[in-house]
Amino acid sequence: MPSQRSQAPRTLAEVLAPLSTKEFLQRYWGKSYHFVPGRDGKFASLLPWSDLNQLLTHHQLDAPRLRLVRDGKPLPPESFLSYHANRRNPSSRLTRLRSVELTRQLQEGATLILDAVDELQEHVADLAEQLERSLRTRVQVNLYAGWRTSPGFDVHWDGHDVLILQVHGRKLWKVYPMTREHPIQGDSKDEKPPAEPLWEGMLESGDLLYIPRGWWHVAVPIDEPTLHLTVGLHRPTGLDFVSWYAERLRSQAVIRENLPATGTESDKAAHLERLREAWEQSWTPGLLDEFCDYLDSQARSRPQLGLPWTAQPSILPSSDVAWALRWMVPHQIATGNPGTVIVRGNGKEWTFAAEARPVLEKLQTNGSCSREELEESASALTREQLGLFLQELVQAGLACVVVNERH
Repeated sequence: MPSQRSQAPRTLAEVLAPLSTKEFLQRYWGKSYHFVPGRDGKFASLLPWSDLNQLLTHHQLDAPRLRLVRDGKPLPPESFLSYHANRRNPSSRLTRLRSVELTRQLQEGATLILDAVDELQEHVADLAEQLERSLRTRVQVNLYAGWRTSPGFDVHWDGHDVLILQVHGRKLWKVYPMTREHPIQGDSKDEKPPAEPLWEGMLESGDLLYIPRGWWHVAVPIDEPTLHLTVGLHRPTGLDFVSWYAERLRSQAVIRENLPATGTESDKAAHLERLREAWEQSWTPGLLDEFCDYLDSQARSRPQLGLPWTAQPSILPSSDVAWALRWMVPHQIATGNPGTVIVRGNGKEWTFAAEARPVLEKLQTNGSCSREELEESASALTREQLGLFLQELVQAGLACVVVNERH
């Protein structure tokens, strides 16, 4: 019988259920908020309270990654953290959690916030990886825990889409319409939010709430323990595309040429026309696909180590060790020409022969495969060729060795 931890939602489909992925992407993704009721405890195994205690106890966390907020205002880090000199490097400091003081602040109504918990907890990291592959966007997961009735933040909007996963307890949410269409991070937030919410409801354990970028919202604890995860979905915008495209034009001399700031009006008009022509000459129908491919190539794999094996010349463990290979690429593999396979990630693009496709697809589909499973899929490769290919994947950071030390 599988353990509760093995049942933690990992895929976009599992997170959204009973809402289908197709309906979410067609009706709500980037368009409108949506509430999805879920079964009690659906997300509980992602991050039990005991895991939060372990994270706070065994990680040296500092502000602003770890912070306490009450009534929309951050509390001084010194009220729950202590700082000590680093004897080896006097210019740096070491942090230590003041657990008694932190607990007292929570008792008095503070909300605990821990950013990028997907970098600290395995099951949340697995979920973030799967969402990155499904939605083709960068994901960061933050944790919010409260005990009283004070909101951590006032009504606000975020510069990215969010999925709210109610892990434990309940929390009251209100969602308001946008006042600036498709705002981005860095835009002024001086505008006042709308007076009346479009939606107000209680998120209970297992419920999900999707809020697109720019929609105002607020969450209020209700005097009981509550913990939710905010999955931040950082989607590229037209501004990102224009910045990338402008950099591509660097190869054209007219783009690098000095502007005729002191020239005549005729000089300026002529130069502006030449800039326009340079812009339009590089504008092709497949430009957006090229930009998305570039983003895929820049996506970074999450840190994963396979020591002691991967630090040895052989890279892979010996045959008497039970091991598997885990796929680390955030985005899908692609088909190249003629018949090659392209893998993008970690700032690069790799092109492999068509014979490697079954192995790559097996890894991408399963996430993790034993050597035996990979050998079964590698009919076009000899055992020696497969070994060299797997070593190349590990050295490039596209896959990682996972050793089963409990056999």
